Amino acid sequence: MSRDSIALRPPARPLQNFPSHALTPDQSLIRGHQVANGPWWFSSSSGGGRFDLTPPRGTCYLAFDEDTAIRETVGEALATAGVISTDFAATRRLSTLTVPHAHQLADTCTAKAADFGLTRELTSMTPYAVPQEWAAAFDAATFAGILYQTRFTTGPNPNAVGLFGEAGEADWPTDPSPVPLTAAALRCGFTVAGPPRSVRIISPPTN
Repeated sequence: MSRDSIALRPPARPLQNFPSHALTPDQSLIRGHQVANGPWWFSSSSGGGRFDLTPPRGTCYLAFDEDTAIRETVGEALATAGVISTDFAATRRLSTLTVPHAHQLADTCTAKAADFGLTRELTSMTPYAVPQEWAAAFDAATFAGILYQTRFTTGPNPNAVGLFGEAGEADWPTDPSPVPLTAAALRCGFTVAGPPRSVRIISPPTN
């Protein structure tokens, strides 16, 4: 296989003994979501998320910090342009949450994960078919979610979780005072801006 080919394949080894991490209610989580929606949304494969499960199962994506939540909420547009659109920011907010009970997560960031055929490509590769197969296998192995490092951030430590549950909105406690994405982004040092109000075109001088 060429070194410039994606090496990660669907899981082929039993995952019951895969390394785990306990997510407890003591851990604060940040969820970026649309203003019109609640934060505890578990999306199915029709939602296009990296670790989405097949209905009736779903996945809820949460970060450990605001910076990660913002980068993952905005995605490629922020990575390429370095600016968050004011129109986009106006439709999003960040909720600070905690899980109502402990969840045992598959720890994809530990060195021993490689012994099961896993690589860092899990959180960077596109399309999402193979990551979704890993998520389905972890769910079948009775893990309650995935601990991972996100695509649009850097750093040595895990910074996000994908929780598994029934697809749709979970009736879990929510943040009574979610923060507008614009305010959180500015606090974290991001630029939030709209398109130029007008563009003046100057014709080159004629000889």
